[in-house]
Amino acid sequence: MSTKKTKSKPKTQGNKQTKTSEYYSLKEIKKIKAVYNVIMRERSNGKTYSVLEESLTNFIAKGERMAYVRRWQEDVIGRRASNVWRGLNENGAVKKISKGKYDGVLYKSGAFYCYTEDEDGNKLYNDDDLIGFAFALSAGEHDKSTSYPNVKTILFDEFLTRGTYLPDEFMLFMNTVSTIVRRHQDVTIYMLANTVNKFAPYFAEMGLKHVSQMTQGTIDVYTY
Repeated sequence: MSTKKTKSKPKTQGNKQTKTSEYYSLKEIKKIKAVYNVIMRERSNGKTYSVLEESLTNFIAKGERMAYVRRWQEDVIGRRASNVWRGLNENGAVKKISKGKYDGVLYKSGAFYCYTEDEDGNKLYNDDDLIGFAFALSAGEHDKSTSYPNVKTILFDEFLTRGTYLPDEFMLFMNTVSTIVRRHQDVTIYMLANTVNKFAPYFAEMGLKHVSQMTQGTIDVYTY
């Protein structure tokens, strides 16, 4: 589903049938040109991969950066953060999309960098190779004073949970978005999930009233 920002009150614009496939593609939802794009499908079908691939393409072509957002701090540090780009690294997508300029993407100190490997296997990168930043809602207070230039895509991964949500989580998410985008208006936000929990705070806060009635392969457009 997508939410398109206008001055009107929340309402459902209708369903649009899309072609289903084994792996998710952003092709149809991008046609809506919404600010917030909520994507819910089964686990391991390429949702995150598709948004990362889109982000990499935009970085190579236009220098645009991305932000990777998770609920908990432990999901955006160390080994877990290092594995975010693993799929694109292992199948050669980074090298293909960059036309050989880069060999992969790595994580370092809260940020992601495109890198090249020298003949000894050392990964080389500098500030010009910074493709994106990592954020945790649980640690949002620590990010407010920092600038995140040229971020055009925000990927909020696993925004639904069968576990516990943070207190006032929707407000924490919106604060994080505000921290990232500042005064920019041309940012696209993807909210990805593997499970559907009708009691999730996001549905009520965003006015997404018909989630439980949706069928796979359809897109509901909400205008608010």
